[in-house]
Amino acid sequence: MLTTELNILKKIQHENLVRLHDLYETKDGVYIVTDLARGGELFQQLLLKGSYTEKDAASLVRQILKGVEYLHENGIVHRDLKPENLLFKDKLEDSILMITDFGLSKILTKSDDVLMTACGTPGYVAPEVLLQKGYNKPVDLWSVGVITYTMLCGYPPFYGENQAQLLQSIMAGKYDYEEEDWCDISDDAKDLVDKLLCYDPLKRITVKEALQHNWFMSAADVNLLDTVRKNLSPKDAFKRAVRLVQGVNRLQRLSKIKHQDGNDTIMQEQVVTIMQEQVVTESG
Repeated sequence: MLTTELNILKKIQHENLVRLHDLYETKDGVYIVTDLARGGELFQQLLLKGSYTEKDAASLVRQILKGVEYLHENGIVHRDLKPENLLFKDKLEDSILMITDFGLSKILTKSDDVLMTACGTPGYVAPEVLLQKGYNKPVDLWSVGVITYTMLCGYPPFYGENQAQLLQSIMAGKYDYEEEDWCDISDDAKDLVDKLLCYDPLKRITVKEALQHNWFMSAADVNLLDTVRKNLSPKDAFKRAVRLVQGVNRLQRLSKIKHQDGNDTIMQEQVVTIMQEQVVTESG
């Protein structure tokens, strides 16, 4: 995994991606020198802002998409896009947002390579990854859709009382826009989210298409801070982070099942069975 990440870091040069500056190898290990992101994680900083509008959200999403565009143009699928992997370069109000952590990223040998490994972070992973029907670059756009939705209202589109229910929600692909939190958000914003969260990866919007979306020109100065701050409290964010970490290992087990039984398709029931362990963990 480290070798792949290093190869990717050596390859990328874009302002919205954390870049490699130097590499030292000693008898004790490998030391990597990358961009220093002083500004902190995306959602942490949103909570500290004095003002945060739909137009601000559009600007940040556009930066994420620009980074993804560069990756995809260079045959790289990130596979783990999430708020924790989006860091501000500094603490300035107009700081550049950078994508980091390429530990799960994959360099494609051909643009139409089909990936099968179940990896990513529960909550941000695309349904085709969970069902192991094969996937490619569209999984990154799904993750951007989840991030965009959350940036606009302060909570994710898919949820559950435990990991099993969360993954069932993702595999169903159903979400809605609560009137209380979405009434002032533009139709263009919702339209982009819908296109990013299109269940069929073949019909899902591409990164180049997303960057041409009307929302980036029409986003209003509607204040989102009160709603986002209400729904994205640090305490709740911490709880979600703990549950997501607990779920990562279970995602990795999907691949082991596949390799053991030789079956290229993992049924929804198998996914849910694996994730039911989380119910025991939470109730214990």
